[in-house]
Amino acid sequence: MVGNKSEYFGKLKTLLEEYNSVFLVSVDNVSSQQMHEVRQPSLPTPPEYERLLPHIRGNIGFVFTNGDLKDIRDKILANKVAAPARAGAVAPADVYIPAGNTGMEPGKTSFFQALGVPTKIARGTIEITSDLKLVEAGSKVGASEATLLNMLNISPFTYGLGVVQVYDQGNTFPLRFWMLVRSSS
Repeated sequence: MVGNKSEYFGKLKTLLEEYNSVFLVSVDNVSSQQMHEVRQPSLPTPPEYERLLPHIRGNIGFVFTNGDLKDIRDKILANKVAAPARAGAVAPADVYIPAGNTGMEPGKTSFFQALGVPTKIARGTIEITSDLKLVEAGSKVGASEATLLNMLNISPFTYGLGVVQVYDQGNTFPLRFWMLVRSSS
């Protein structure tokens, strides 16, 4: 394991000598396909890499670049995909079920009732009579809520890379601070 760490930091040092800037990005819930789509062959000096070390914790990836940071940031943040709710996952946002006809047979009415979803039978199918907040942001998605959302073909969450830190020409900044500095210059 020690050999792997030294190889890892050796490669990191080499990349930092080649590229002027680095985005540290969170990679939780990010698929390998999303990672592939973000990679750019156009990412064309050697800073003090120790400044990055305090920010390398959890699931972190690196995007090395000599390109325009704003353009690269926009590409990183734009690559999001819809994702279904999974039981046990923490909801990053409130999840609502919209009013309307579900197309489901009346035999599934009890499932909706168990979750407190207001329904009626219309033209032989279940209709949700009013919008309902099913899951609150920050709470865990229950198995029943996940099942209902999947039955309704609702993928309420989006996942993608998130910029954690920007390393630019030897300095590290949180993204918000870096954006303020860039906009004032």
